[in-house]
Amino acid sequence: MFNLPPKKIFEKKRIAAIDVGSNSVHMLVVEMESPETFTIIDSEKDQVRLAASFDSDGNLNNDALNRLISVLKKMKEIADFRGAHIRAVGTSALREAKNGIDFVAKIYKKTGIDIEIISGQEEARLVYLGVQQGLPIQDKSTLIVDIGGGSTEIVVGQWGEERFATSLKLGCVRLTQGFVQSDPLNDENLRSLELYINTRLEPVLSEVERIGFDCAVGSSGTIKAVKSLVLGLTNSEIPISLHGNVLSAKEIWIAKEAILRARSLRERRQLPGLDAKRADIIVAGLFVLSSITKILGIREWIISLTAIREGILYDTMLRDGVWLQGDTSDVRWRSVRSFGQKFHIDEAHAFHITSFSVSLFDQLIEKHNLSNSWREYLRSAAYLHECGLFIGHTGHHKHTFYFIRNATLPGFTTREMQIIATIVRYHRKRMPRENDEVYCDFDKDMQRAVNICAAILRLAVSLDRGRQGKIHEIKLNEFFTSKMSLSVHMRAGQDIELEMYEAAIEKKAFENVFSSTLEIILEH
Repeated sequence: MFNLPPKKIFEKKRIAAIDVGSNSVHMLVVEMESPETFTIIDSEKDQVRLAASFDSDGNLNNDALNRLISVLKKMKEIADFRGAHIRAVGTSALREAKNGIDFVAKIYKKTGIDIEIISGQEEARLVYLGVQQGLPIQDKSTLIVDIGGGSTEIVVGQWGEERFATSLKLGCVRLTQGFVQSDPLNDENLRSLELYINTRLEPVLSEVERIGFDCAVGSSGTIKAVKSLVLGLTNSEIPISLHGNVLSAKEIWIAKEAILRARSLRERRQLPGLDAKRADIIVAGLFVLSSITKILGIREWIISLTAIREGILYDTMLRDGVWLQGDTSDVRWRSVRSFGQKFHIDEAHAFHITSFSVSLFDQLIEKHNLSNSWREYLRSAAYLHECGLFIGHTGHHKHTFYFIRNATLPGFTTREMQIIATIVRYHRKRMPRENDEVYCDFDKDMQRAVNICAAILRLAVSLDRGRQGKIHEIKLNEFFTSKMSLSVHMRAGQDIELEMYEAAIEKKAFENVFSSTLEIILEH
């Protein structure tokens, strides 16, 4: 039986969502008033151009580091003043930088902001989640395109589910670096740019066409910049907000003609309605947008000013509420179960181990003091701990470690996947050593947390060694600081000699981690 606590009552809170993009860094500070609504109380934006800050070895340079530190310090001051919890994610530039992990570690030391580097698939999911918060698209099959600085995310979704999602290395800063360096514009370079974009778009868009969509939504800076340019060129009245406005295919061609006539950067900066800071990168961004429009025959785009930041906010709220309950509407729990099913795991056994692991975690909360995030990592590791049996029993904990470490699961960051994989790695055989792969990269607090979760998982696995669910309840009692007992309640008429034998072996790791003896008592 998968026993989890009742759902928590929603509590108002303030969250600061920071999107460390390849072109700009955006922060949105909101007050969450209910699980469905929030009020924006502050925002901040600055341009850092990470995608244009790589050295010849593929590392982000020190100038980019210093710029980003300066911007994030200012954002942290605002978030702290507002009393907001910060969640920051890094996208294309950070995930592709060879020194991305070290870069993020330096940022944390200087600012106290821990940036999660997310996969392209996860970025696409968060964009879709964010767009849903701002536009009534739930019942429509919707194409969403987000043209960023380092990548372009393409999603087709309906009823909150992504039917197709991908991330392409077609960001406006990246493409500008590669093809739009001449001033004035060079026709040969522009032809090469268009060919490059089309070559990479066509296989993806053929799949989009196969799936089909009812409406097209464009989010983030490029489409907003194009619409503003069109309004300036046509002397049209500029609305208070472009959110929900329409950009037609005809308007895209108007914008493209104007950009191509303004051959020099100086001329583009003087175009009416165009933000001068985007004058250099608008060419590449517009070429991506026009190619998608032409290939798919799109007549009009709906503009969304909600995107990844709003996705981060809503996802953070879900993590603190719904996701802890194992609700089937939670994308993280769904992705864990889907991943396990690919390897044909024994789900009945997986649920028993998950139930025991979560129960032990909750009963030990005053001893380990770990956050709820670790509760979910343990829950995920417990459910997936036998994926490696797909290859064979020998070393299956190592096979599972490899599978999870190299997987992309919707809703999880790369670091979170490493944590889950590492917990699983030590569910059998020996416990961690300081120089073990991945484990050695964790700081002392994370290593302690992994040790605790691994010890709990080992004990939980031993309690269903016969894979028949003979034990239905476990209860921990603490007599003294250094002595605990575990009461094991078995189902009527069952023999759990094997489980008791295994638990007596696996309790040693548990005792070492918790610095306490553990007596296992059979209750009939």
